Amino acid sequence: MRKITDEEKARLWLNYAVEYNVRLFNRIAARFDSLACAKEAYETGDGTFSELSGRVSGRLSEASKPGFLERFLDRLEQKQIDFTYPGEKNYPVLLAQLSDAPSVLYYKGALEPDPDVSIAVVGSRHPTTYGTDTARRFAFSLAEAGVLIVSGMAEGIDAAAARGALESATNRCRTVAVLGCGVDVIYPASNAKLYREIVERGAVVSEFLPGSRADRFHFPIRNRVMSGMAHGTLVVEAAQRSGTSITAGWAHDQGRDVFAVPGRIGDAMSAGPNGMLARGEAKAVLSPEDVLGEYSCLHAPAEAYLEAEVVSLSTLPETQRDVCRLLKHGELSFDELCEALDIPIGPLNACLTELQFSGIVQALPGRLYAIDTDRVVLKEN
Repeated sequence: MRKITDEEKARLWLNYAVEYNVRLFNRIAARFDSLACAKEAYETGDGTFSELSGRVSGRLSEASKPGFLERFLDRLEQKQIDFTYPGEKNYPVLLAQLSDAPSVLYYKGALEPDPDVSIAVVGSRHPTTYGTDTARRFAFSLAEAGVLIVSGMAEGIDAAAARGALESATNRCRTVAVLGCGVDVIYPASNAKLYREIVERGAVVSEFLPGSRADRFHFPIRNRVMSGMAHGTLVVEAAQRSGTSITAGWAHDQGRDVFAVPGRIGDAMSAGPNGMLARGEAKAVLSPEDVLGEYSCLHAPAEAYLEAEVVSLSTLPETQRDVCRLLKHGELSFDELCEALDIPIGPLNACLTELQFSGIVQALPGRLYAIDTDRVVLKEN
């Protein structure tokens, strides 16, 4: 553990008392020249602290007892937990821009405080197989292009995004998981292996004190940190009313981008992203390259998710099979496909979207489509 200054000890003291109440922390801090002065004023009986609630007052008293901070710091060191705060070199630059940025951010692993681009990937805890695959593929491709993937390490879309990012062999800080509990608490327990991998090859962070259990009311608070650490938030699958919509709402309030992967009309897990798109609250993205295109400071487009694989046409639905047979001979426009297949615009749109998501077909400028030969090799049987 690095050497802790008196000012940092005072920050931990006040943060312990107010917990995640950032506004109260800032209100108290603003009354003094430094946090060390605030701690000294409390210990000398300054009346500034008399207005505090019984809970906060009690925690201030507890944290002021001899040896408390030393024992607290020892526990951090034993659990390999570090901390950062606004103005400190390891504090995420984007997060520091928020008026309610966490006064202390605890973490395990290695933080990348100022990535070129970071994207939060959010969605349902109970996604479809398609949603899981899409989140994983997007996260991998974005990470390969140098993007930091932010998630909440929940089951479902969050976990799939983290796993996809961890598969990147080129990104030095692939993913950060923002927890709704202390960084030393693994929640859900089923993600224990994923937690260890993130700590080893990225970081887990939380504004909740170490040892804090996961509570339902923690997660909306946690969500603002997820969106606050990211240039944009990507919604993959979600119900109409969910924690995902809260995260997207935070992103809007913070002036950050919101993207959504469109889903099939009528599917419960498509209601969230489709509703955001219909209300103009998100920009539709059909591939990782669509996200990368919003951030020109990045390197070349993401590499292919998999080695080129052989896809048997017989395994595809009839319409997809017909489209692929036409595209095997070269790129075609949407209108040319529509005329050749003699099917309505809506079903053809859906078919092409599904083929793009599966990595078989790629969209080209001018609404042209072609087989993505870097990813797949088509065969008849």
